[in-house]
Amino acid sequence: MTEAQPTPERLVLDNETWSHRDLAEVISSRYFVLGDDEMGAASWRVRGHDGKDEGDCLVELNRHLSPLGMIGVLDLGNPPVLSISELPSGIPVLPKWQQFAVWMAMFSFMTIAGIGLISRNDPDAQFGMEAISQATLSFSIPLILAVALSSEIRRAVAKRHGVALRGLVPLGFPLADAIWPFGVAGLLPQNRPDQVPYPNRRALAQVELSAPLVTFSCGVLLSIVGLSMTSTSPPGINSAPLVVSANPLLEHLSNPWLGDDLATRLQWLHPTGVAGIGLCAVSWIMMMPIPGFPGDHLLHAIFGPDSILAEDKQTYIFALTLIMMVIAFSSNTWLPWLFLAALATWRRFSPNPLLDPFVVDEHSGLDDISRNRTIAAVMVILVAGFPGINGAYHLQDWDEGLSTESWPEYASFEDGHAEIDLLLEPTGVLPVSGWLQMRVEGASSVDWQINSKCLDERGVCRFDDITQASQGSIEIELSIVPPHSPEMTSVISENMTFRLVVLIDVDGHVSEHSVLFESADSTSSIAPLWELVEDTSTPRICVKMRVSEGDYVNLSLHSHWAAFWSFENETSLAEGTHDLCLRGKFGAFHYSSHHLFRDEQHLLLGPPIILGRDGQQDEWLSMPIEGTMPKLHVSGEEWKLPEDMVSWMVSKQYSLSYVESGPVFCPSTDVIPEVNATGDWVRELADRSSILFAPPYENPSETGTIRIDNYGWLLVCNGTHIVKLWEVTEGPEVLINGFPSGSTFPGSSQNPNLGFIGFTIENRENYSMPLSMELSGDAGIWSMPSSDISAVGPMETLQIEPATTSGCCSAFWVTADEDGITIHYAARSEGVVP
Repeated sequence: MTEAQPTPERLVLDNETWSHRDLAEVISSRYFVLGDDEMGAASWRVRGHDGKDEGDCLVELNRHLSPLGMIGVLDLGNPPVLSISELPSGIPVLPKWQQFAVWMAMFSFMTIAGIGLISRNDPDAQFGMEAISQATLSFSIPLILAVALSSEIRRAVAKRHGVALRGLVPLGFPLADAIWPFGVAGLLPQNRPDQVPYPNRRALAQVELSAPLVTFSCGVLLSIVGLSMTSTSPPGINSAPLVVSANPLLEHLSNPWLGDDLATRLQWLHPTGVAGIGLCAVSWIMMMPIPGFPGDHLLHAIFGPDSILAEDKQTYIFALTLIMMVIAFSSNTWLPWLFLAALATWRRFSPNPLLDPFVVDEHSGLDDISRNRTIAAVMVILVAGFPGINGAYHLQDWDEGLSTESWPEYASFEDGHAEIDLLLEPTGVLPVSGWLQMRVEGASSVDWQINSKCLDERGVCRFDDITQASQGSIEIELSIVPPHSPEMTSVISENMTFRLVVLIDVDGHVSEHSVLFESADSTSSIAPLWELVEDTSTPRICVKMRVSEGDYVNLSLHSHWAAFWSFENETSLAEGTHDLCLRGKFGAFHYSSHHLFRDEQHLLLGPPIILGRDGQQDEWLSMPIEGTMPKLHVSGEEWKLPEDMVSWMVSKQYSLSYVESGPVFCPSTDVIPEVNATGDWVRELADRSSILFAPPYENPSETGTIRIDNYGWLLVCNGTHIVKLWEVTEGPEVLINGFPSGSTFPGSSQNPNLGFIGFTIENRENYSMPLSMELSGDAGIWSMPSSDISAVGPMETLQIEPATTSGCCSAFWVTADEDGITIHYAARSEGVVP
């Protein structure tokens, strides 16, 4: 048995355990002169060895620490503070197959948006392979290539600074609406900025600026290409076109080339141009100082964390952000700006804000050249790429006919002559064709002649296919036609204010435009018509008179007119502007109707005003009274044409037109359906429809009935000339001498006193209407009609003998309402002239 071996003694070794801080301190001391400890596990005030730059020392230190999973960070300070920490753990990014799937999904969204743009500009385009291929080639491929180029250039710039970044991911919207029609809405980074170590602020600035600059440059290029591919003629659209706003740089580049056509092409911009403007808008948004956006990272690079995070700076940013949010939400602004304002406010003041970029060397800062270049690039994108308050919107009034925005509203005439030019341009985008009619209102005692090369023998100006790119214009000359009686030349004032009313008659859009003409430095009324201030039994009419410098006039009325009208204001007028009002007695309007009749628009003429000057011949000023058209009472949905009226219109080959609302004009076209019926007939007249009465008419004695609403205007027209006009109102139907009451009737005999030698009253209602008489005035009545008749039976016609008077002036008229029929007589003595 062998002897047991002795157990060896334990070897005791003396060792020293190094902590993480000790290791970091030993390694750091090889590159820096370490000073006082700072807060943190491994932080010191440092200086570079042998006077070397601290930034260069940091680079050498990080080469040593990187294999150990650590990194050194140099913060601001004097001397700077070195902190050693672990390298950020890698944040997982999407695998390549998932990235490919995301890019394909976004590409599909862009294609859908492109198809929407194509179908908006071309409603006849059918969804299919042709539309998909067109949208792909002209919209989604340019977009996706520009995004891919921006992503790769950003990666290349980051790699040059030793930063490993993954590519950007596009965010697409499948919309072609005004909310956001650009297909691409943003570029999303795959790496968190606080997890990627940037060597310094210069590297951060160049990396964050690279993608917006490339995106903006591609956007400008595609915008110009798209504009060159867009026609100035409108496509066959059937809905409001989508207008995109050009940024200032695009306007500057396009104006020398396109001029005014730029605004036209933006209304139906080619999808490639929309893609370009969308890329410019995305790059502009990326420059916004919103946390997480490149614009906010650039603020960090330019000013540094201390300036940005300082309390006073945060107060300014807080106030500015709130102000911008309030402005965005309180104004009628573009919807994306509301989202951006809300996002900026939420991210800036969220309790869990996004972390700042991880900059390794904050101490080095940004040199002046790099800072100035970065600021210049940011300002170029922000100023030159501003998408506008409304980046995209649906065009309003896109099919509203002819525009009158450039037409004058006031003009002057001298020596009885005036000229104006009217530009023909559409309000919307569609080609416009139609007619223009013109007439003069006011200055009823002066005959103004309208001359234009555009007017045909009917007095109508025809225009065709007016577009924004193919405009037109017409020149209009107005001149006074000398009076038939030479002695009247010195009596009628040629300085009367008048207005030229132009009817714009476009299918579906009828409007009018007025140009007020005033004689320079002359005494006349400011308005062309009397204003009916009080429409009562004792009416009041007013107008403003302007007496020219150095002039002095005395106003008066002829003695016959003074029997029914009187001045309410001073009649001796010096230079300046004065109120002129007349008060009428009972029957004043009807005295005007019988003796002065009506103007061409069938408005009552007010009493002529005599302008007297010492040592000069008097002048007469005569103006119509607004709102005094004759009335036509219609008690139902149908109105039977009087037999006398039909016979008269057939003999003259007149047309009958109905206007429901808007400008009151005869039809512009000469293509009017004729009434050629045997037996009773009924025609429905819609707004601005007409029927023509022309021989051979089968039997004028047959009953003709029209269906119209109980409002609007009924016109008898000879071409474009208004022969008769009535304002249609609801009320009992009563005819005087076979015509609606309140107008001058063809074939009626007249006398100086009562206007007619006998007249008839026809009750066209199916019930009896009481008949009464009303006398007024200060003159006696010599003879009266028979008072035995107290009512007019249904469908009955009565012959009435007129009364006679000893007075100088008289008038009669007939009114009908639910209380019955009343014959009014007003007889007055000669008035006193002021």
